[in-house]
Amino acid sequence: MSGLVTEIANKSGIVKIYKQGAPSVLGYERETMTEPGPGQVRIRQEAIGLNFVDTYYRDGKFPVRSFPYTPGVEAAGIIEAVGPWVTEFHVGDRVGYHFIPGAYAESRVVSTQQLVHIPDTMSSEEAAALLVKGFTARMLVKEVHPVKPGDVVLVHAAAGGVGALVTKWAKALGATVIGTTGSEEKKKVVLANGADYVFLAECREFVHSVLEITGGRGVDVVFDGVGKDTFAHSLELIGKGGKIVLYGSSSGQPEHIDHALLRERSIIMATPTLSAYISDRDALDAYAADTFEAFHNGIFGKLAITRYPLSMAGQAQADLEARKTIGSVILVP
Repeated sequence: MSGLVTEIANKSGIVKIYKQGAPSVLGYERETMTEPGPGQVRIRQEAIGLNFVDTYYRDGKFPVRSFPYTPGVEAAGIIEAVGPWVTEFHVGDRVGYHFIPGAYAESRVVSTQQLVHIPDTMSSEEAAALLVKGFTARMLVKEVHPVKPGDVVLVHAAAGGVGALVTKWAKALGATVIGTTGSEEKKKVVLANGADYVFLAECREFVHSVLEITGGRGVDVVFDGVGKDTFAHSLELIGKGGKIVLYGSSSGQPEHIDHALLRERSIIMATPTLSAYISDRDALDAYAADTFEAFHNGIFGKLAITRYPLSMAGQAQADLEARKTIGSVILVP
């Protein structure tokens, strides 16, 4: 009997897919935990971030090398075992990571190369809600378009995980922030996040309203994580010499990009990826320090977090795709 108990104790819950498709392909099972090798640690994960990119690997937009495949790229938890040659991390340390595929698991072994220590002032749930999304927000407002006082910024999907953080950070940097969202309920959330104005994305009257707000000048930058449904209207709203930043495509890639219009109005188009900006350990540490400092200083306020059990990953992804969620979505093992 004791052998059975030990075997059960060494099992970890994990989500896998054996083919790409609808959210229903996400299955929950249990597998034996492994020990960390050189340069690795095993983490007991307390919170797992759900990102839109997870749905792309599930539904076939992005290729998967082999099956079974475990989705997810970020999580936070506690180190429960340390492999050889690991000196900067110890059993009991609270850690997180922002892009190591295979995150939908209770416990997993990872390399320390992309691990960061989580401050004592931050819970694992807050960390899992902030790593990818917070780093992305920092990339957008500090590097892709360094926001400065007086800028007029338009944020699409401003109630979402990244959009909410961009709204708050841009406002803290002195910008006037205009947000769009998909429902009346979410409009209240966007205003609570500090946006100066908010409009329903499907209400095309907002184009006229934004031009009124800016005195016909247009906005300085559009941060667009939606893509197809918003891109064309975004171009109408950007002032001469402004910038459109397409950092995601939750509605699909834009079907047509009017390059003649971009040239005519000297509009800069950027399509940044986080991996290009966090290319080494120094950059990772800088991003973590800056994002954690913003959290500590209250820039993000109380994070809006939607929680699902890890075993309900399929429902969580379905709700994310249907834009039913608010703020950051996490899976709890």
